Amino acid sequence: MTQNYTISSRKGWISTAVSTALLLLGQLAQAQEGSQGNTTIFGGAQMTFFSNHNFVTGGGGAQPGVILTERATGNFGVLNFAGDNLTSTGASDAGYVDGYVRKYGAGSFVFPVGDNGFLGQFAASADGVMGAYFHADANTAVTSNLFTGSDYVALPNGGPFATSSMGTNVNVVSTVEYWDIDGPNATPLTLTWDAGSAIGPLTGSDLTKLTIVGWNGTEWVAIPSKVDTTSVLGGTSDLTAGSITTISPLAPDAYTAYTFASLISPLPVTLTRFTAAVESRTVLLNWSTTEEANSDHFEIERSQNGKQWSRIASVASQGDSRVLVNYSHVDASPLAGQNFYRLKMVDRDGTFAYSLIRRVSFQGEGGVAPYPNPVVDKILIRQYELVRQLDIVNTSGRKVISNQPPSAAGIDVTKLPRGIYIVIMTLFDGTISTHKIAVTR
Repeated sequence: MTQNYTISSRKGWISTAVSTALLLLGQLAQAQEGSQGNTTIFGGAQMTFFSNHNFVTGGGGAQPGVILTERATGNFGVLNFAGDNLTSTGASDAGYVDGYVRKYGAGSFVFPVGDNGFLGQFAASADGVMGAYFHADANTAVTSNLFTGSDYVALPNGGPFATSSMGTNVNVVSTVEYWDIDGPNATPLTLTWDAGSAIGPLTGSDLTKLTIVGWNGTEWVAIPSKVDTTSVLGGTSDLTAGSITTISPLAPDAYTAYTFASLISPLPVTLTRFTAAVESRTVLLNWSTTEEANSDHFEIERSQNGKQWSRIASVASQGDSRVLVNYSHVDASPLAGQNFYRLKMVDRDGTFAYSLIRRVSFQGEGGVAPYPNPVVDKILIRQYELVRQLDIVNTSGRKVISNQPPSAAGIDVTKLPRGIYIVIMTLFDGTISTHKIAVTR
């Protein structure tokens, strides 16, 4: 879900945050949630920690215990963590942020969010990610407004989110909790659970069926994800506590809300990469798996609008494997203009799951595209205003340019060695457009 803020610059928001924090300090001793003396951040206000924070001892101007922020759409109170590789420790059902937390800076961050006496942390690494936890049934999407003693209207905007409306291969969606996670930059997303999340009943005590799902506006869609052997909160993930992470980075804004669900059957493969890149008048599709169990084949589906799909090819899979396996296919007759691609991963018993969608377009035929190609100094992006961020990857798969916001000025590539590169553009609608380019001198 996209939330808009009027912040002129990084320097500007830091100055504003510091001023707000100073203004709040005089109110902290009087801020209350229930019987606990805690910190409150009112609607439209922000407070910023520039160093690590511990919810047991407090610090940074905050008392130990719950930090309450206003949740109402368009009138958020926000607690910022500003700095690279910051940590927030000591969070529990008695000490957390009841509302929205945002991180600025590099490094993975565990967001210490909770709701009404329940901790519900998540993790992300991209700069600018913001989110809140809701210990509420997504079918009503209503939680208590501790500022007024009543309830909020359904939050976030777009709620409630019917758990009976499910995409392919989704069996049961959690009615215990959900998250509103926002941000334009692609990042791995991690959700955590504890005994109160009821993961055992949700999955029939089969943790391999657990997945992250996102609300796309009409239904809960399975997002390829994998249970972390070691939870981001420490300890081994099991039915009572643990974490699960998306297999591929995604822009949090791509979905309105996130929660847990169980799959009809576990994914037949662990897909670690899926790309689509223009090569002359063809589209080269590449994907990789690190685990396959009873996998039968991949079906490549294509669409011109992202809604109506048709199968264009089938590729046999390895079947059973625990090593890296690379696959490829060339679409020799792509459609004019936009082309959307997805993989249908089919198991031997006929069950299947879909990958994330990739999009490419052709220069001179409309749509987002980099030019010129070959390029000497600057890559320009046609319809750059549709693009959230741009990454450039070399032939070894290493990012040589990352998280660049495209503009009319283009992207400087003069420091890149001559060679072939993949331009990966994450669009505001959540799809990814990739193109192969050559850098020359």
